[in-house]
Amino acid sequence: MRARRIRAIVSFLATVGCSLAGCGGGGTNSRPPPPPPPAIAVSVTPGIAAVRPGATIRLTGTVSHDATNGGVSWAVSCPAAECGSVAPATTRSGTATTYTPPAAIAGDIRVTIKATSVADKSKVGAATLIPVGYIPGYEVSVDYHSFGADIDQTGFIGVYDQPQVRQKVQTQLQAMADRGATSIQTAMWVEKGPDFPSTQVGISFPMTDQEQANLHAYALDVASVVSASGQRLRLYIALNWLFIANFMIGSPTTTLGTDNLSPADFTSRVQTTTDKIVAAVADVTRPDGVKVVETIFFVAEATLPDAMTPPGPVTNSGWFMTSNYPHFVSVVTPTGIRPSVYFNGGDGCTQSTTLDNTYVDALFPILNGHRSMFFPYRGLKFMIDNGLPIPTGRVDFDCYLSSSGASYDQLLQRVLDDADATLPSLGAPKFYNIPETFYLLDPDQRFQYGQAFANQAAQSSRLTRVSFWTWPDGGGPGQDATYPFTIEDYLPLP
Repeated sequence: MRARRIRAIVSFLATVGCSLAGCGGGGTNSRPPPPPPPAIAVSVTPGIAAVRPGATIRLTGTVSHDATNGGVSWAVSCPAAECGSVAPATTRSGTATTYTPPAAIAGDIRVTIKATSVADKSKVGAATLIPVGYIPGYEVSVDYHSFGADIDQTGFIGVYDQPQVRQKVQTQLQAMADRGATSIQTAMWVEKGPDFPSTQVGISFPMTDQEQANLHAYALDVASVVSASGQRLRLYIALNWLFIANFMIGSPTTTLGTDNLSPADFTSRVQTTTDKIVAAVADVTRPDGVKVVETIFFVAEATLPDAMTPPGPVTNSGWFMTSNYPHFVSVVTPTGIRPSVYFNGGDGCTQSTTLDNTYVDALFPILNGHRSMFFPYRGLKFMIDNGLPIPTGRVDFDCYLSSSGASYDQLLQRVLDDADATLPSLGAPKFYNIPETFYLLDPDQRFQYGQAFANQAAQSSRLTRVSFWTWPDGGGPGQDATYPFTIEDYLPLP
């Protein structure tokens, strides 16, 4: 009995083994074949960059899933005499080659640099290099305060302590520098209060300690950027006072802003906010020893209507400036950062206004025939008449060129000529910064627009900087411009 029991158990176990592993009749004992190894892939960093004569560009080729670690071989899309050269011709994965442009290069050429996997020559990565010129003393800047199309969801100063936000911004800063930006202008939307809806773009009134730490971290990140050609960035900060901080709501004799703050409380919050902003960036320098923040604009697009009519009651904007700007200047100046405001150009850069030779100004005859300076002249005069510190070095005003037939170059030259003819009478230097202008969405139109600024900077050192507005309405009403940006359109041709 025992033997038969043992034989039955052995037979049962054999049957179970066959059912689990497969026995005879087409069954198999082999395991499924392993998946194929990942395909080799090649990437090049930067993928696109501006390069000017005399500068070199470092390009890094990275090969993924190459067990041999064979690296890449490099090639230029056209002969060295026309498009330049790379050396060394072969590099290991993750290491750089250096591109050297020719002494002269046609402005319409886009140079393609290919990196081909040594292990699999069918796998290729590429970089596009865009030849640009260079004008000493001329900066091209991007107004950058959100990393995507929805400013409420992709504004970053309020949430810069989130690692994924900071990494996204760092990547975009690097790409903008590679593309030719020499400075970044970041708007600080001072607008949040207890009842304000949650957004990523705004900061509180007054600024919180976390927001101050976020701004400091952002300034450090701007300071650390080095473009592929070795250029570094400067940072400009512009303050926009909205909602709870909107000094145009209410009256300086009663309450101000959407939360109906007393003038004393409002002023205290303004000074706390500006003091924190200054403290956040005052000690941030680039590795080359240059302070990263060049200018802080106390008011973006300042309009000071007190100088538009004969003396009367002080308006909200006049009160705001006289009550707060001197303190702001006293805090900023010792840090070595330039304090300023930039004036609202109004419709001064539209063709109908700019080319109005018949214009007569009822209050200030010096503006006759120079209508484009209607707002900047009055703003500067208000500051002088009220004993406010005048921005040093240059005058800052926005200029959104709008043409109905004239060239953008013609309009911009006339605006700058009008500035020369009027603002020096107030003691202003003949140097100008345009901290806001269009970033048109049509590529051909944008190129013509951007080249107007480059042409004027090439003709005269009076235009020192242009920064194009991005979002919202950067390309015009309802046309939102978002990253990435064709920065080279505002740079001179080689």
